[in-house]
Amino acid sequence: MTDDIDAKITEIVSKVLLLDEDKVTDTLRRKEYEPWDSMAHLILVSEVENEFGISFTDDEVVEIWTVGDLRRMVTEKVHR
Repeated sequence: MTDDIDAKITEIVSKVLLLDEDKVTDTLRRKEYEPWDSMAHLILVSEVENEFGISFTDDEVVEIWTVGDLRRMVTEKVHR
């Protein structure tokens, strides 16, 4: 299940940030990747919420700084 989550998150991040899937790593950080601006962040969160049927609180949205953070939060919510 975690592999499926990881693959889908990679696909979504790649699509939203217009980035090749092989460039999507857990260390990709929004402050260090210019296309990952505030609008892209909200679109990314929305796409992930829709795909996995989950929702993030405002505080959680702000806490997502890297793809790794996103993967961890999604995995925690899906496995609740």
